[in-house]
Amino acid sequence: MSECRLITEQLTSYVDEQLDATRRVEIERHLEGCVACRGAVAGERGGQTVLRQHAKRLREEPLPPGLRSRCESLVHEHARAASLPGWRRTLVPTVLSVILLVFTASAIFSLATRRSDAVLAAQLTADHSKCFKLFVAGNPPVMDAHEVEEMLAREYGWKIHVPPSVDGLQLVGARRCLYADGLIPHVMYRAANGQDLSLFVMNGVTRKPSDLVTFGHRSQIWTKNNTTFVLVGPSDESGRLADATRYMMKEADR
Repeated sequence: MSECRLITEQLTSYVDEQLDATRRVEIERHLEGCVACRGAVAGERGGQTVLRQHAKRLREEPLPPGLRSRCESLVHEHARAASLPGWRRTLVPTVLSVILLVFTASAIFSLATRRSDAVLAAQLTADHSKCFKLFVAGNPPVMDAHEVEEMLAREYGWKIHVPPSVDGLQLVGARRCLYADGLIPHVMYRAANGQDLSLFVMNGVTRKPSDLVTFGHRSQIWTKNNTTFVLVGPSDESGRLADATRYMMKEADR
């Protein structure tokens, strides 16, 4: 397992300072030389900051579908565990408490992502950096847009239009990434100058147009026909990505 992937798996524990000192030093040494992982850590910390700022209001929101029934099931399991002997009686409530905490944290983060463009941009910027670091290394081959569309439909049931490669912009990958409490398509491109662009597609989601810079990356958000698109790439003050960005925003919502 690569160091980047291992750090991704331990990201929450690192930010929450739950790792031992030796492992924290190892991760911090890696972060010094890895922009993608630094972006992922910054995204995790940014998400936690937003959650703390909006925790009171989020607690007043209705729970996502299915969460209440899962929590009720945990209560029943807890009651049943009271009849178990010895170590099982001690272990089961602890495990159930951890599971409940995970469910609750996931629900709060889901609500925050759906409400806050800043949280959405931070999450997708981290996914952009992580996926290019782990899955599109070196000099990847150019992919056919029609074949990518068929793959996304076959493997995940997504029917989306994938903008094909053009001069100065190459389609180099596609995968699925987590958004709120679901999964979304992530289509990856590389510009002629070596800079990377990600297109995220969220069917059935509407958001107001927004343009944000987060962790050195620009996230452009727009909606058409009940589908929200997010284009993530470097914060391009030089304008070198202007043509590629215009093409992506025009072609994506065809």
